[in-house]
Amino acid sequence: MWHNGLIYKLFQFKIPNYLIVILINYLRNRTFRDKLNHTLSDNGNLKAGTPQESILSLLLYTIYTSDFSKTNQIMNCFLADDTAILAQGSTINYVIHTLQKGLNNIENWYTLWRVAINTDKTHAVMFRKDTSRKELKTLSFFDEDLTWDKEVKYLGLILDNKLTFRSHLK
Repeated sequence: MWHNGLIYKLFQFKIPNYLIVILINYLRNRTFRDKLNHTLSDNGNLKAGTPQESILSLLLYTIYTSDFSKTNQIMNCFLADDTAILAQGSTINYVIHTLQKGLNNIENWYTLWRVAINTDKTHAVMFRKDTSRKELKTLSFFDEDLTWDKEVKYLGLILDNKLTFRSHLK
């Protein structure tokens, strides 16, 4: 997460200045090292993000994403760097149109707040009871077409398009 954007949002939340100074010191001048097999890299500087698996990081991420616009048509699910959007409707075309609007919204917000995304890890799944093989309209995200997958892994849970959980239980 973009540190200056987070600091701005902390001020918007009216977090006391002394706590913001502590958080700035917590985030700035952090370094990392990569390990491949038994080889350790030189130190690198972190210019964005927060320490993984830190309770404070989850709180800061919640603050950072709190201004993401919400609509009645879409459920947004944020946890760390995993994002999911869900839509439901009476027709497939309505759902796809709603999802595309949601993806556009995410694209705009991510660009504004400098959130990096790996579109290779972006998937689309249509959960439905019927077994028809209708061709689904393509969704677009950051100028890339998303393919419709039969299953997706989210937060460690494998969800298939019929929600049978067979793949997850294997």
